[in-house]
Amino acid sequence: MTRAALPLALCLAFFLAACGSDPVIHDWQRPHDTYQVGAFTKAENAEELKAALEQNGFSARIETEIRKGVFYLNVLVDVYSPIPNLEEKLERISHAKPILRSKARVDSSAQTTGS
Repeated sequence: MTRAALPLALCLAFFLAACGSDPVIHDWQRPHDTYQVGAFTKAENAEELKAALEQNGFSARIETEIRKGVFYLNVLVDVYSPIPNLEEKLERISHAKPILRSKARVDSSAQTTGS
């Protein structure tokens, strides 16, 4: 009887522990827009742009990519809420026109046009 009760008690303990916990929501799970603001073959250049973006309050990251046999370090900015003149700010910092890579419901009401 004791041997059968132990696995049952463990399962019950795990079940009760899991029921009370709130789900963890990571940044990448939240709706956001992703802009590519640079693509470099040298890590120093990518790190320099990432640091400049972070100094200006942007959440930047570096992603690797191989395109036609060439290794690139893409600098990406994730935007979680609308920012006025965002593309102009990114272009001023990166000295290149940002490319919107993915859009996921971060539109502001000012950007919505009616028919």
